[in-house]
Amino acid sequence: MEINKYEITKVLEDHNLENSKLWLAEAEFGFSHLKEHVSSLTANMDILEVGCGSGILLSMLAEEFPNHNFLGIEPFGEGFSNLKELNAAVRKLGVNLLTESYEKHQFKYDLIYCINVFEHVTDWRHFLDWASNNLKENGTFLVLCPNYGFPYESHFKIPITFNKRFTFTFFKKHILNFEQNNKCVGLWDSLNFVKKSEVLTYCYENALENGLTVSDDISIIDDMIERLSEDAEFRKRQFIIGRIAVLLKALGILKLIRVFPNFLPYMKLSFSKTS
Repeated sequence: MEINKYEITKVLEDHNLENSKLWLAEAEFGFSHLKEHVSSLTANMDILEVGCGSGILLSMLAEEFPNHNFLGIEPFGEGFSNLKELNAAVRKLGVNLLTESYEKHQFKYDLIYCINVFEHVTDWRHFLDWASNNLKENGTFLVLCPNYGFPYESHFKIPITFNKRFTFTFFKKHILNFEQNNKCVGLWDSLNFVKKSEVLTYCYENALENGLTVSDDISIIDDMIERLSEDAEFRKRQFIIGRIAVLLKALGILKLIRVFPNFLPYMKLSFSKTS
């Protein structure tokens, strides 16, 4: 993708905002997983990004697909208040962004997506039910986020020891220092430690009630490995787990891990709304 074609790059250059390269790289990642899906939709579809953060990804999609109706919502919860300045700059491009939580937003959409947001909602089960209620018939809810069934916390780059409470106990000093140094106080508290196995089970058990069927795309692990080799910002942030993943791939062990998809460190789930 030729990222320099987007107006958003000029906004970032003009404002010289902190961590803009990081959020641009995250947006490129999200764009790569949404472009094909959005391009397959018929014209004039209603599309919602939940947790749009900086708004960069939404800006890219709106520019690439002007024949669709895009909206982003972002409450700027704990650990993400530092994105407000960047979000304000992106708004100047005319992207439709609302500062509100998903619970307060009620409208029917053809596509709802969230990239690295699902692990931050207070109650992911409630979020799934909300998405079901706000999807049009044959609509899709796309989720990409870390899988806490794998014992590694990617925001703080630490191993998970038993559960969230014990992990905090063992790594309290590191966690608090990380939040202070990166101006993201509250980030740890925002994490729900969602596991893919629990999401799949919940979806299967409630399929008749909420009308959602789920598809688990385990090829996402290959995309993440590729991203480690091509995305310098991502490689820098995830140096340890990245080196481990590259080594496992070189040894052929990664293929064996794919046999246990609920153990993969990242998940890409597509929920479809059926009548």
